[in-house]
Amino acid sequence: FSTGSLSKRVLFFHAAWCPTCIAANANFEAGEDSIPEDVVVLKVDYDTQKELKAKYGITYQHTFVYVDAKGEAIKVWNGGDLAEVINNTK
Repeated sequence: FSTGSLSKRVLFFHAAWCPTCIAANANFEAGEDSIPEDVVVLKVDYDTQKELKAKYGITYQHTFVYVDAKGEAIKVWNGGDLAEVINNTK
């Protein structure tokens, strides 16, 4: 969603069939200009990325993982949209 600096990375475990994921995705697209330059949201396919799901203990879609430069989880939360991503990466 953002092309800014990669200092804050958030993985968004998204499923095409998930209504709340679709709504969150629309929120990110509509608010793309409000995403801080140092935050990058990477959409991860919940159905196909089994290794990433296992690594972060993801058990259902619409889950976010804020990771450090080495890919280690800093914070994990379920649900939400752009506002939660901004608040959880401060």
